[in-house]
Amino acid sequence: MSISWGRQERYKFASGGQLNSWVPPVTAGVFAITYKQDPGNRPKAHTVLFFGEANDLSTQVSSMCQKVINAWTARGGRAHDFFVFFHPMEGSSQFDRIRIQDRLIAEYQPHGNDM
Repeated sequence: MSISWGRQERYKFASGGQLNSWVPPVTAGVFAITYKQDPGNRPKAHTVLFFGEANDLSTQVSSMCQKVINAWTARGGRAHDFFVFFHPMEGSSQFDRIRIQDRLIAEYQPHGNDM
């Protein structure tokens, strides 16, 4: 499964599945943490909670994800409610990744980026 985000420019994100069982790949990229607002009526609809970027998803993402999970569960959410999607950007610079991350944050205004 994949999903695209971006209004001005579309970026395709691959599904990593549920966040609590995701094994991040060894690649640079932008990632999104999502949840389902209405799983009963719209089981395929994902709401973005957080956009992040990393030079190496496999080593840098877990601490960022844990902060989002902690903030979410402190507000009454459940850790297993999360899903993750990633946009691989092998060979990208941090500037390239932050540009995409910032654009997506501006367009979608995910609440997790404010935590």
